[in-house]
This record gives sequence, C-alpha cells and structure tokens, in this order.
Amino acid sequence: MAVTTTQIRDLLNRPRGLNEETIAEYLTMRTQEVAKKARSASKYGITTGVEEIEKESAIKMLVATDCLRVMLDTIPSYLPDNEQRSHDIRVRAQLARFEQRADELMSAISEKGGSAFSVGKTDSRQVN
Repeated sequence: MAVTTTQIRDLLNRPRGLNEETIAEYLTMRTQEVAKKARSASKYGITTGVEEIEKESAIKMLVATDCLRVMLDTIPSYLPDNEQRSHDIRVRAQLARFEQRADELMSAISEKGGSAFSVGKTDSRQVN
C-alpha cells in the first residue's frame, strides 16, 4: 500500500490552504529519500530489512512536516489577521512534535551506524 495525499490530509486534520499538488510532490521526494536511506536486508547479510509499514510511517511523518512548513509560510493567504497568531502557534507546536517523530522513525529504518565495514588507509610501518 502506498502513502496517499488523502492520508496526509487526514493526518493533518484536513487543513485549509494546502494544495493537493504540493502534497503529491513532497510524497514523491520523500518516498525516494526513504527508499534510499532504508536498511537493506541483503547489503551485508547482518541486518534485517525494513518492513513496508515502517517506511510508510516515516514517509507520512516527513511529508507532514513539509506540509506544516508550507502552511506556516502561507497562513496570511487564507486566514484573517486576527486568527493568524493563534493558528501560527498551534501549527508550530504541531510541527515540532511531527519533526521529532519523523527523526525517530528515520533513525529506526536507516542504515546509519549499522555498518561495521570500513575502508581506509593507515600507517603500518613500525620504527625500532
């Protein structure tokens, strides 16, 4: 099952001012990013692969954070002046929570720190 724009809208409680095309573009970019960073089950034969549901959760959180950033930038275009401040505060708080969750999910699926293989050059000659 792939992540859809409807799922992102539902996750953000169907916000005003967020275009369908914007969500679709972020979905495309973040799907590629997650696919590239996800642990591989066959790379070194020492780790298990990442389940599809874990990848989808990471994609959803990353896209949600991107959409919240867009919403912060566009608040003046769809809200009257007297509502902007309270909406801005709420969206910023939500963005902080979503960013933290996205970082946790990406750490859980990424290869970062999971590899024990290294290639380098060292001095091996010992002087008496």
